[in-house]
Amino acid sequence: MENNTDIIVLTSVVIVLFLVFIIATVRELNTMTTTKFEEKAEGGPRAEMLRLIGKLFTDERIDTAKKITFMNAIKPLIEDLPTDEEKKN
Repeated sequence: MENNTDIIVLTSVVIVLFLVFIIATVRELNTMTTTKFEEKAEGGPRAEMLRLIGKLFTDERIDTAKKITFMNAIKPLIEDLPTDEEKKN
């Protein structure tokens, strides 16, 4: 019996940890069913770049020729951005 005490202790610790994991998972799933998901505005460098581009093209103080120059400079960068489908794969 003395040789197996470490196995008994480790097994009891693992069982307690599994029980804690199962209880935490059930609680989280219950809170997910009761709370509604709130969608937030997209953030990050890609969203900021697209907002900047939108502001450039809606600003009436910038010449049309400069807007075309901006568009030609930015177009390859936008084409290189991964789409949502590519990110999922």
